[in-house]
Amino acid sequence: MSSATEAAPSGTRQRLDHVDAMRPIKQTAVISTHALIYFSPLSTSLLAAGLLTLTHFSREAFLFVSACMLAYSYRDKATVKLGYYWKRRFMAVGLVYLVWSVIYFPIASMTDSTTFPYYHLAMSSIFSSSGAHNFLFALVTGYYHLYFLLVLLEFYVVFPYVFMFIRRFPRSHIYIVAGSVIWQFIYPYAVRHDWLGFIMSPKVETRMVFSYPLYLLGGVVAAFYLEQFHDFVIRYKRAILSWTVIFGAIPILFDYLYRHHDGLPKFFAPGADPFAWSVIPYDVGAIIAVYLLGVFLVSPKRSARTRAITSSGSEAAYGIYLSQMIWIIFLHRWLYEWGVLKHVPWLVMMLFAVTFAYLLGWLFSAVFARTPLARGLVGRSQVPWSTFFPERGQFAKTSHGDFGEGPLNLTDQ
Repeated sequence: MSSATEAAPSGTRQRLDHVDAMRPIKQTAVISTHALIYFSPLSTSLLAAGLLTLTHFSREAFLFVSACMLAYSYRDKATVKLGYYWKRRFMAVGLVYLVWSVIYFPIASMTDSTTFPYYHLAMSSIFSSSGAHNFLFALVTGYYHLYFLLVLLEFYVVFPYVFMFIRRFPRSHIYIVAGSVIWQFIYPYAVRHDWLGFIMSPKVETRMVFSYPLYLLGGVVAAFYLEQFHDFVIRYKRAILSWTVIFGAIPILFDYLYRHHDGLPKFFAPGADPFAWSVIPYDVGAIIAVYLLGVFLVSPKRSARTRAITSSGSEAAYGIYLSQMIWIIFLHRWLYEWGVLKHVPWLVMMLFAVTFAYLLGWLFSAVFARTPLARGLVGRSQVPWSTFFPERGQFAKTSHGDFGEGPLNLTDQ
């Protein structure tokens, strides 16, 4: 078993290489979720529904890591300076959300066409009062996958107060985690069964910060104990991975029993519902498993090529996430018109769609990160064209001596 001191490289306090390595893994899971929705027979295939259940953790992982890294960057500070805080948050998430809401608006307004590219966009659907209404509605609710960013922006509003509470009551951590676990199990059931005096639609539920307390507040608390968290995960990695597999099998088994036997309560069967009770333990385990994979990918024991590819995927991850639906939507439409979907097994098409969307997303991110549009389109500062291809040489001389005392001793050298 690798020791914690060999597990992950040091860096600045805002950047952890093994956490960065989680980003392309999470984006692959996000793309897989959307590819399953477009290319698989979810209503008739238990395998497709099961895969969707297993890939849905990517949203919770996105929120957990975002909350954890935000809290980690502030954990040694006494206060959150709101002016600087909001400037950073807007440039990282708010600007990107606005830009991509504009990009996806005409795409969402397209109708089918019989000529290539098999979509037609009527200008009246955009430049009209109804078009303005539809755009504002999409901006408020978040187009398709962009609601991830909307939830994150909601969390940014409450984070300074959560941070101040934790600073004032340092022994509150265990109660915060326990309360978030209870809330995570009870809240989805309550808002769907009128316990609170109203029934919340699934779309609204997914876009509310209150739907993710375990992952957001859990991420904040984890940041204050990140060294201990890392050591625990490395020490018990085999047990964690084993239990994650078991936890992943449980909701699929419940789905099977619900479909083929009478008497099992519906709330036990996830049916691709990411808030189902039976999915929560798996989601937690899957997040930790991705953390372990990130540690594995950046270990000095990996080849220079592996670490270069991982680094490149990490840098492009935001652009891959943002642009993925463009590639999936057009690919599905093209393959449908060409008759490919009728002759190729859906599982093959799904895997092809994931690869296709990931690679085009990487190319999109890599190109536009080197243009003046980088900040708005891929959420990062412009970088020179000379960095387009990852340099293996920057990793070739890495040795254990280049790492601090443990993965999170992040003093700059």
